[in-house]
Amino acid sequence: MAGESKSFYASTAIEFIGRSTDQIVGELSTKVGLLHVGDERKQIHAWSVQIDLLKEALRNQNTDTSSWGILLELQLLRLGRRIDTIILIGDQIACLEFKIGNSKFSTADIDQAVDYALCLRDFHGGSLGRSIYPILCCDQTSIDNCNSEIDVVENVSTCLKTNTQTLSDAIALIAQRTGGSQIDFQKYDRSSYNPTPNIVSAARDIYAGHTVQEIGRSDANGESLQRTAQHLAQLASEAKLNNEHKICFVTGEPGSGKTLLGLDLVFSGDAERVAGEPAALLSGNRPLVAVLKEAIATDAKEREGISKKEARRQAEQALQNLLGYLKEHSTVGSKPPEHVVVFDEAQRAWDAETGKKLLDRETSEPELFLEILGRLDWCCLVCLVGSGQEINRGEGGLSLWGQALHRSEIDENNWSIHVSPQSKNGTNGLIRDIGGEAALELDIKTENGLHLVTNLRAYRNEKQGMWVEALIDGDIELAYEIASELELPPAIVTRELDEAKRWLLRRQRGEHRVGLLASSGAVRLIADGIPPSPRSNELDEVAHWFLKPTGDYRSSNALEKPLSEFVCQGLEIDYACLCWGNDLIWGGNSWIPRKMSAPKWQVSKKSDVIQHRLNAYRVLLTRSRAGLVIYVPKGDSLDLTRQPSEFDDISRTLLNAGCKSV
Repeated sequence: MAGESKSFYASTAIEFIGRSTDQIVGELSTKVGLLHVGDERKQIHAWSVQIDLLKEALRNQNTDTSSWGILLELQLLRLGRRIDTIILIGDQIACLEFKIGNSKFSTADIDQAVDYALCLRDFHGGSLGRSIYPILCCDQTSIDNCNSEIDVVENVSTCLKTNTQTLSDAIALIAQRTGGSQIDFQKYDRSSYNPTPNIVSAARDIYAGHTVQEIGRSDANGESLQRTAQHLAQLASEAKLNNEHKICFVTGEPGSGKTLLGLDLVFSGDAERVAGEPAALLSGNRPLVAVLKEAIATDAKEREGISKKEARRQAEQALQNLLGYLKEHSTVGSKPPEHVVVFDEAQRAWDAETGKKLLDRETSEPELFLEILGRLDWCCLVCLVGSGQEINRGEGGLSLWGQALHRSEIDENNWSIHVSPQSKNGTNGLIRDIGGEAALELDIKTENGLHLVTNLRAYRNEKQGMWVEALIDGDIELAYEIASELELPPAIVTRELDEAKRWLLRRQRGEHRVGLLASSGAVRLIADGIPPSPRSNELDEVAHWFLKPTGDYRSSNALEKPLSEFVCQGLEIDYACLCWGNDLIWGGNSWIPRKMSAPKWQVSKKSDVIQHRLNAYRVLLTRSRAGLVIYVPKGDSLDLTRQPSEFDDISRTLLNAGCKSV
């Protein structure tokens, strides 16, 4: 919590140098004794060497170091990881990771040091707006392996690689860059830390037994998410206690934490049990399910020492494909074992016509769900609802759920309905198509806590979602006003693909991932060297894109293949390049969606087709967590499908909406 000391030791540099190493090690041992399980002798030896190295490096400085701050074992990451050392050098921050006894710099160790610095920049209150320098010190490596070149990108430098002899030189280079007042080490030590985990990391950590409270933010936004999570668990318990059928609609903009809530409800109980009963998260988004299951299984295999096959089996029990679930239980009388079910992206539920194609039953997905769960003596169905995310034909939105609940009421299968205000009324609301009197017959309870208001995904630009909405709505003046309120531009625009890739690669550091995105309708991007996206049934390829490390050509970091809206929806990446195709061009006052009907483009006329294309770009524009670059091709005057004037209008409109050029 803010206001409490986070490190195991903190002082000024002059006090640190003046105290004996044994005294400092004793303090560290006392603090870590409550947490550390392992080889205490090895840890104490490492601390002793580390502290002596730091003292020597500070003594060798040619400037006054007395007021600098020293923090040892700064508890930063909420799941038990700690930063070895922080040195507050005037208004600059050095973030040190020691590998005592190591003779070489491994890629994993460099990534760890840089990732700590990035976490400080993004989530640590005392580090916001400061320049941060990751330093990796391997005391046994040769000078030839060391490198202290500084290249600061978005307030974080490249990693300075040092040994016993060169550590003081690296610190001196940082000291030369000071220009403001000394950071108060005590205030810094008490600063809040509010991390926002990405969905893959969150799935791993929650499946490992941690709660959303343990892995997420500790500020007001995090507390709001925790309250909603606790409330959903309470509603499930009440449903069991009172033999009720409850349905809850949780709303929020893209990136507000809806899927995180679902994972918390399903995984953080005892062996995937909520209210003492089995629970499952269901999603029709096959790529999302595939990526999360593979991430969970890989982590469980390493953490628990079980086989990958067994790890996948365990993950599949609680994270299931929606269509497979419906096929298994669509026959009359079939009762699912799960009494608590989370329906991810419930606004994408399909209509009766699609039901006929998929299951040979002219029944909408909401009707089928209520029928299946209605066979149980009690249940709690949690529907996670996003706005503007419908990208397929047959996705009927919330009104399908309202119609299904009304029919269920007529059939005397009553449901207790808990909704956010945003999901009840309006053009896309629950009761839109059932009329006032019919709506009054339903047991609807409106609860403000079921709407998530904060964009947790775009943690560096909390109003990013608002900007995307204004842009897609064609309100360029409003988009510009929102952009002017942001600390960082909502996006960078470039007309060169290589420049966009260079922008990404400079930011691919630590655990941060970068990648290309492109609309499924932007079929002429292939002329600019951008291949088509993997399809939504090519699940291994999509999982590799999100999970494989740098150096693997299948990884997103290779910047070889883009993902379309169909395979990245529900997932996220740190830095993205959206390759803007001319399937969505600017018409002067609004966006004009088009579809390729070879050999030329056709302007879309049907309202649902128009909305799906707009929603596709809405999805793509909201996938990045830390930053977005938009590549707009230059076009070719000799190619009627790639006219330069169309791309010029797109680029100009994005800049008028508040984007910046590279």
